[in-house]
Amino acid sequence: MMARKERTGECVMCGECCKKTRVTAVLSNIVSQHGSLKEAEAYYSLHGIKIMDVDEAGDRALLEIDMQCSKLAPDNSCLLNGTPEKKPLICHKYPWFEDDIETCGYTFVAKTGY
Repeated sequence: MMARKERTGECVMCGECCKKTRVTAVLSNIVSQHGSLKEAEAYYSLHGIKIMDVDEAGDRALLEIDMQCSKLAPDNSCLLNGTPEKKPLICHKYPWFEDDIETCGYTFVAKTGY
């Protein structure tokens, strides 16, 4: 289960987060559709989707798809930089959870006061 943490830091514009698509899904829906998490993992793996983390208490699963953003330039810059009104909300709020991107300027610390 994921601990409650808050994001700190700032984007260093490395472009690594744009090389894969990350999606939060409803865990109970996944299990109901596939019968079990193990069956879902087997099915998803056939389609290039990985279950990266599971939060049973929050009823969510974090999925990763090996699909690069169409707005990521060859130099890893975003073609929408400079026009923040055109960027999707998810781009402004990413990352939602800790991942394995070592160059990311964001870190997560234990959330206080709840």
